[in-house]
Amino acid sequence: MKIQRRKPSIIASSFIKYKDKFLLAYSPIFKVWRVPGGRVEFGEKLKETLSREIKEELKINITEPIFLGYGEDNQYNYNLKHDTSRLVMYFLVNTKKPISLDKNEFSKYKWLTWSELKKHKNKEDSLRDFFSKNPNINL
Repeated sequence: MKIQRRKPSIIASSFIKYKDKFLLAYSPIFKVWRVPGGRVEFGEKLKETLSREIKEELKINITEPIFLGYGEDNQYNYNLKHDTSRLVMYFLVNTKKPISLDKNEFSKYKWLTWSELKKHKNKEDSLRDFFSKNPNINL
């Protein structure tokens, strides 16, 4: 019998700040609210991944992302019908441009204050983990 081994994914995600509010988007794939980002591809650096994913998901170019910390979780992928184990690296990105969300990635979104984002109920577990590891970050 062959044992199937899956590996954890490394994710680069970003708190997108626009006019003192932060973007939170609903992912129908995982059925939770999350911040934009995606999986690091082989040979990519974290900031390269972040730039690529934000361009794909929000149609904006980013510069100067600031690393804030990390969160960990296990999520169920409803499209692929399996669990995922993730290490999510979080960055801060400021933008002065409006965004245009990829409807294949997100079904809805909202802009929240930092305090509202921390208190939001149905957010991905890696965000909860990030906030528990970094209770004093206040953006």
